[in-house]
Amino acid sequence: ALPISRGEEDYVIYILDQRATVRELNNQLFQLIIEALVFGLVISVLPSFLLSRAMVTPIRALTRGAQRVAEGDFGHEIQVESHDEIGVLTNAFNAMSRQLQSTLQEVESERTKLSTLFLHMTDGVVAFSGDGSIVHCNPAASEMLERAVEDMDYDSLFCSLFPLDELTQLRRPNFKEAEMQIHGKFLEVYFAPFDQESGIGVMAVLHDVTAQRKNDEMRKEF
Repeated sequence: ALPISRGEEDYVIYILDQRATVRELNNQLFQLIIEALVFGLVISVLPSFLLSRAMVTPIRALTRGAQRVAEGDFGHEIQVESHDEIGVLTNAFNAMSRQLQSTLQEVESERTKLSTLFLHMTDGVVAFSGDGSIVHCNPAASEMLERAVEDMDYDSLFCSLFPLDELTQLRRPNFKEAEMQIHGKFLEVYFAPFDQESGIGVMAVLHDVTAQRKNDEMRKEF
């Protein structure tokens, strides 16, 4: 009941309602809210799904490209399908892959040159790791030392000249020089440190000076 005054007259308005009508209105309102939530969820999920597909697809392509590069396949180039940040990243990845391939080709070329020079040089070269095991050696070293150098270590070859610990403590450009005699041959041996992944190694360079020593003896006798 609501009192209302209109001019000089007073009125009373009575409103009669049933609980069933209220419940029906509440149910209709709740149904509208649920339908609005479902509709909003569909509208938000569909664009999110499409956006995620648009972002995940090039990222997956980049991942596969990175795996192929890790396996050594530098010739594969990822197709750029967008001009956003992912497209810029894809272009940068392709450029990095090409540069890496070019760099590795140059390194391989230099390694081949050094390997050829190492195998055919007249001086003997033997490289030792920090624990005295042989890392590299060339045929000239085995010929000068008259033994299979690759099956030996530092102690069995040069321990009588310098201890290995003394050589590993050297710092470039310092080096050690010694002379040894094997079966009538005179060998000058130069020791110098070099860096490797497992620590400091030692490089030994052998030079055959037998002819020089004989010439010196002949000059002295003359």
